[in-house]
Amino acid sequence: MVNWNKTLNHPLFNVVFFLATRQATKYLSLEDHVVFLRGMYISAQLIIFALSLYLIRTVKTKNEPAGRSWDGTDTEEQLINITVQDYDVNEITKTMKQSLLGIAMIGLLHLKFNYIQPLIIQSIMGFKTFLLSKEARIHFWGETTTTGELKRPFRVDSPFGMANEKMQPKTDKGSIKKAGKANKAA
Repeated sequence: MVNWNKTLNHPLFNVVFFLATRQATKYLSLEDHVVFLRGMYISAQLIIFALSLYLIRTVKTKNEPAGRSWDGTDTEEQLINITVQDYDVNEITKTMKQSLLGIAMIGLLHLKFNYIQPLIIQSIMGFKTFLLSKEARIHFWGETTTTGELKRPFRVDSPFGMANEKMQPKTDKGSIKKAGKANKAA
């Protein structure tokens, strides 16, 4: 059976989707529908923002008080103690900030350089990115968080798939103990 989550999150899927959409829109007269496409893009981004706020509300409603500890930085040992609820809200907020940066970049491409295709592509990809995010998979789709890629703290994803192990949060007891001692010494 096909693992849709793995297929849709694969970097090659994004490249193929971009190229296919680009080729499909190349033959359409998009200049005649700029106002509609702007409205579609803005509406999609507002809906995604509203879904993010709803996801934050869902996380706060669940009120998971269990806390987690891990060595959270790559440069120096720093013990991070945080509740599951606060961790998820922080991750969703971080994603919302990244989305705002993406909106600014698409706005620049469209308004300054008159590119229209990014409006279409990002209207669709924004929903894909949100609905397949780790937080949405946990709180909307009900996937388990005990093992695998949804175990908190989440692994730091690299844009090119080359994750540096030094940047990953360390959750083993030795690293937590070492970071706790470093915090007490500081």
